[in-house]
Amino acid sequence: MLPRVTTTHAIPQRLPAGNGCPEVTTVRCSYCMTVLGEAHDLCHKLQMQKAHRCKAKRQMKKPSASVPYN
Repeated sequence: MLPRVTTTHAIPQRLPAGNGCPEVTTVRCSYCMTVLGEAHDLCHKLQMQKAHRCKAKRQMKKPSASVPYN
């Protein structure tokens, strides 16, 4: 008769949902890092980021200064 091997590494756990994103996501501006609010889906998140106007975002969108030609 072979003894049964028991291990403790296979403890059953509840896995997170497989839909890829949580139900509510905190949205931040990637330029100035201010909190814009909470979004329930990707479309709402993109709308909030697009509607946000900040000085850092405007400066990043401007063209850089060119090198003077001599």
